[in-house]
Amino acid sequence: MEYQLLLLLHLLIGGYWLGGDLGVFYIAGKIADPAQPLPVRLFSAKAMMLLDMIPRTCLILAFGTGLSLATQAGLLPLQGWTWAIWLLTLAWLALAWVAFVKEHSAIGHVITRIDFNLRVLVLIACVAAGIDALTEGGVIARTGWLGAKLLLFAGIISMGLLVRIQLRPFGPLFGKVVANTASDAEQQALRQLVARVKIPVLCIWLIILAIVVLGKTKPF
Repeated sequence: MEYQLLLLLHLLIGGYWLGGDLGVFYIAGKIADPAQPLPVRLFSAKAMMLLDMIPRTCLILAFGTGLSLATQAGLLPLQGWTWAIWLLTLAWLALAWVAFVKEHSAIGHVITRIDFNLRVLVLIACVAAGIDALTEGGVIARTGWLGAKLLLFAGIISMGLLVRIQLRPFGPLFGKVVANTASDAEQQALRQLVARVKIPVLCIWLIILAIVVLGKTKPF
């Protein structure tokens, strides 16, 4: 893909990522609000799960386009391996969507665990590559801004994994809301859970903005 077109795609992905996260951020408040009618809370929960696939998809596509851009610019020693980058990207994207579609099935739980572990591996790889790019004599030519972007991207992945861990009690709590058996304490626990999750989401927004600035200005 021509470099400037790929760069435009990379920037657009960042914009859609922030937009999708904003929608999830707003809808989450409706889900946790006991003053909202149950049909509104149910619709909001379904809409949130679907909207959340926008940032999840954008993260994966940002990974693929970012690696391709760095390779085309000669910053990564992966010339001739662009096809492998996109094979991995598309396979990861398919995995994420299958996990979403089959969320409540046994195979869906298995695929979700695989996706979680894959994100951990990508996080570790980004940290290692980021440190390599910040130092002399590594596999990657010393490029400070690229190293910083890789480390920040690892930060985004870690925040996303934290959100998943924090949301584990969401299903049982919201299930009680749906069944109309949730106590006041459980309603409050749901609100506190949603409030806690918003913290790593805000961190993700700030990190995305920092990555965009670094990529545009290349200050070091």
